[in-house]
Amino acid sequence: MKTKIQLIETTVINANDTLRISEDFDIGYKDLEGVAVLSSIGKGHIFRSFTVAGAELFPKNFEVEFLQSTNHVAPNERFFKVKDIADGKKVEIEYIDSGKADAYPYSLKIYMLLRDAG
Repeated sequence: MKTKIQLIETTVINANDTLRISEDFDIGYKDLEGVAVLSSIGKGHIFRSFTVAGAELFPKNFEVEFLQSTNHVAPNERFFKVKDIADGKKVEIEYIDSGKADAYPYSLKIYMLLRDAG
């Protein structure tokens, strides 16, 4: 079974920015099994929407903090577990910055844990 971590990365320029992200999952990795966001971006941020192939993965206005972990969590435990079909589907995210980051601009990194069908 092959495993891959697909990184979705963008820059948040200003406090309270709203970003729209659209990216395709890598082909050949059937399942999305987890999502993680670095804790270094601060607290209070929101995913206004987070969909895979148009279907809601997380509810509207989902707090990003639920997907964040610190270095006090073992590396293989840092992903929020989900189960969805990934294989080349489009992930679309609308992210709202809380205005509470330590510094601007900052890099928003969303890690997606993918596995193949084998």
